[in-house]
This record gives sequence, structure tokens and C-alpha cells, in this order.
Amino acid sequence: MRTVLLVILLLSVASAAASKNRFDYSKKRSITSVMAEVEAKIQTKAPLDAILNVLRDFRDSVNFEQVNHDEIYQIQVSECESEDEFRSKEVQDAKNILRDSTAQLNVCQTSKIRATNQQEVNQQQTFTAEKHLNMVMTAAEQEASYFKKRGRDYEDALHAIDEASDILAAIYSGSGSFAEISRVSKVMLQTSFSIKETAKFAPILYAFSQLASSKDFDETSLERVAQLLDTLKQNIHEAYNDYADSNAQSIAAFNDQKERIGQTLARLSAQAERLQDKLDHLVQCIGTNSAIAQTASGKLQRNQQLWDQATALCATFQNEYNFATQARRNELQLVSQLEEMVEDRFSQVEDENHERKIRISQN
Repeated sequence: MRTVLLVILLLSVASAAASKNRFDYSKKRSITSVMAEVEAKIQTKAPLDAILNVLRDFRDSVNFEQVNHDEIYQIQVSECESEDEFRSKEVQDAKNILRDSTAQLNVCQTSKIRATNQQEVNQQQTFTAEKHLNMVMTAAEQEASYFKKRGRDYEDALHAIDEASDILAAIYSGSGSFAEISRVSKVMLQTSFSIKETAKFAPILYAFSQLASSKDFDETSLERVAQLLDTLKQNIHEAYNDYADSNAQSIAAFNDQKERIGQTLARLSAQAERLQDKLDHLVQCIGTNSAIAQTASGKLQRNQQLWDQATALCATFQNEYNFATQARRNELQLVSQLEEMVEDRFSQVEDENHERKIRISQN
């Protein structure tokens, strides 16, 4: 009866040990074979040591397999720890590079937007300054043209005064004509309007009219008119000089304004060049850091996947090791139970034989 129970127990263990196990290093070891061998020796009444040796050999085989598995497991643990350390470093490096390159990329993009806005402002300021310069140049040209014309008017006025003085001198000498005085008076009147000095010409024009309407005149009258002409000439000379000085001041102011606008344009041009250089640098910065960020992202994803795969594989190794180790412990426990059962069986047989001998001897 105990033999049948032993066979059932062995079969159940053999079924559990036959489960799929990639760390089954001893292909020749079989709990079923051991069971059959033990059963055969029991049937043939083999010595106890012979049966126990079969079980001891099986135990040694299990222990040897566990030692080999322990060695391989330690190698696997070392490789897993090394891979975990390596992938952890690679992932962290990729994260750091991605973080830094992304931060630098954001800085470059923000700086590019700001530099672009500054460039637009610079272009608008340059346009305004050039427009202002063109307006100043046009005004200066118009003023120069006006001064040139006004200067000719002053010269015409002085020439008319000189001509009137000559006619007056001729009249004084008896060779002149009052008709000439009338003609030159018209010229002087016209030039007075041109130079806007009619008030200064009014006394001499009145004196000419009085002189022309008088049939009798003396040297005193001519000398008085001549004095008026000299005074008028001095006044017109002074007005002409004042106008020339005013024009010179205007030219100086124009040159100063032109120089200041030119300096502004030069500053804006230098600023535009610096901004363009900065934009070129920022475009390069954006391209470089975009490429670095993309590479780091790919490295991060790739190493994270490899790390996850390695972690899963190492977890599988750990589970398989635990499963196989537990299975061998069960085998060793079963062998110990078998040894006890065999020893108990032999002890029972010896007791039965001893009782049989006593009964025979009593008969």
C-alpha cells in the first residue's frame, strides 16, 4: 500500500518537474526514471544502500544543476546590473542634452523674434531718416535757388542805383536827360519790389519825381538827391550783406542737420549690419540646437526602449531562476521523503521477518 502511495507521489512530482523550464540543464535526469529504478529495486528486494544510492545520485544531480544555475544566474545578475547602469546613464545623458538643447533653442527662437522686431524698427527709422534727409536736401536746393535769384535782384538794384547816380552826374554836367531818370526810376521801383525794400527806395523815387517835374533846379537839389542815392546804396548793401549772412547761417544749419542725419543713418546702418549678423547667428543656433534636440530625443527613445526590454528580460531571468530553484527544492524535499519512506519500509520488513522467525522457532 505504501509502495502505491510512493508511486503516486513520484508521478505528481514528475509531472510538476516536467513543466517548461529553460534552465533544465540535465536532460538525462528524470524523476520518472528514478521512480522506476527505486520501484524495481524494491521489487527485487535490493539492499537498502543500493536504493538509497539511487536517491543520493539524484540529489547530487539536482544540487549540481542548482550550482550551475547559480553561477549562470550570478552572471546574468551582473550583466543586468551593468546594462541597467549603462542604459540609466545613457537615458540621463540624453535627457540632459535634450533639456539643455531645448532651453537653448527656446532662447535662440525668442532672441530671433526680438531681433526681427528690432530689425523692422531699424528699417522704419532708416526710412524716416532718409525721407527727412531728402526733405532737407530739397529744401536746401530750393533755398539755394531762391538765394541765387534774390542775389541777382540785389545786384540789379545796386546796378540801378549806380546807373541813377551816373545819370544824375550827367544831368549835373549838362549832358544828361530827365527822360533817363524816368526810365531808371521804373527799374529801381521794380527791383525794390523784388528785394522787398520799397520803403528804402521811396524817398529817392519821390525825389526823382520832384526833380523831373521841376523845370528849375539847382546844384543843391542835385546834391541832395545824390546823397539820397548814396544812402540808399549803403542801405541796400547792408541789406544784401544781412541776407547773405542769413543765408550763410541757413547753409551752416543745413550742413549741421545733414551731418546729424548722416550720423543717424550711419548708426542705423551699423545697427542693421549687427542685427543681420545676429539673425544669421540665431538661425544657425536654431538649426544646430534643433538637430541636437532631435538626436537627443531619438537617443532617449532608443535607450529607454532598450532599457525597458533589458528590465523585462532580467525580470524573466529572475522569475525563471526562482521557479527552477523552487522546483529543485521540491525535488530535494521529495527525495528526503522517499528516503524516509524506503528506510521505514525496510525497517518494517525486518520487523516482519524477525516476527516470522520467532513464530517458526516456537513451532
